[in-house]
Amino acid sequence: MRVYALDIGVSAIKRAVVETGPPCQVVTPMKPLRLPPTPTFHAVQERVLGALSVAGATGDVDLVAIATAGAVEADGLVVSADGIQGYHRIHWPTLLPAHLPELAGRVDVVNGGVAATWAEYHRRGQLGTHVHFALGAGIGGGIVIDGRLVGGSGAGPAGLGHILVHSAGTARCSCTRVGCVETLASARAIRLSYKALQQAESDGDSSRTARTPTLLELTHRARGGEAAARRVFESAGYWLGIAAADLVNILNPDVVTVGGGLARAAEIAAGSGKGYLGSAQDAMRSRAIPRLADHARLEPAAYGTDAELIGAALLAASAAAAPLTVP
Repeated sequence: MRVYALDIGVSAIKRAVVETGPPCQVVTPMKPLRLPPTPTFHAVQERVLGALSVAGATGDVDLVAIATAGAVEADGLVVSADGIQGYHRIHWPTLLPAHLPELAGRVDVVNGGVAATWAEYHRRGQLGTHVHFALGAGIGGGIVIDGRLVGGSGAGPAGLGHILVHSAGTARCSCTRVGCVETLASARAIRLSYKALQQAESDGDSSRTARTPTLLELTHRARGGEAAARRVFESAGYWLGIAAADLVNILNPDVVTVGGGLARAAEIAAGSGKGYLGSAQDAMRSRAIPRLADHARLEPAAYGTDAELIGAALLAASAAAAPLTVP
């Protein structure tokens, strides 16, 4: 089955035509659609409709699959998506056919972290228990147990970013609490940690504090050996490992995968050092029950930044054939 897949994030909309196979693969990659620095739903809608309206864009595909930031209900309703202004209570399966009638009944929507989880689970042979962390500005992901998504393709993300890892934390999470792993291990957290180091080194003199580098700039600084940049990546990885250990202790998964834009940046930043992933692996092993830690593996995602696209396509194809049941 051929699927036009889109992945809506806070900085860009990735897209590709995916053949669900087997094997499942991207057959027509496309240039991402960039969003403004302060994204709005109007900008997202304009770009999605523009891409799908191009002559022939959906003519040779069976379905349109959307992986998106935010909580997604079973019928495809995006309840809310932090980071994109006005992206609340949006139902793509209704909205798109209103502009493009040929898409009626052909649109499927899923949370991006859940989509990536399903892709990685399929890539590794659909066996046992699989936990996936999707790392970006925030942290999402999902859990699959014996072929079933926990929290499901419709119920929204599994809430992995809101695992409490540091009761004395001070940064407030999007869920309104403090101490969530998202506040300590995400791309946003890495930049804030670096900013705090800058302020400490300037003795609190704000006039001496330079602009906070972007994640890309911090990646290159860490790759180049800057100690402060390496430290914030490794610290963030430590906190992710603590969250992973909690899941290992509860679920005894066969594998824990780590993907998303931050995961790729962290891989580059590590160079030949321990880096984010190495720190996460060490923390997971040290905090998990030893016999469970020996069984679990924490490793990079296989699909990289294509995981959301591939997972969304697979879930759309499955829903078209026979709707998934959600425990």
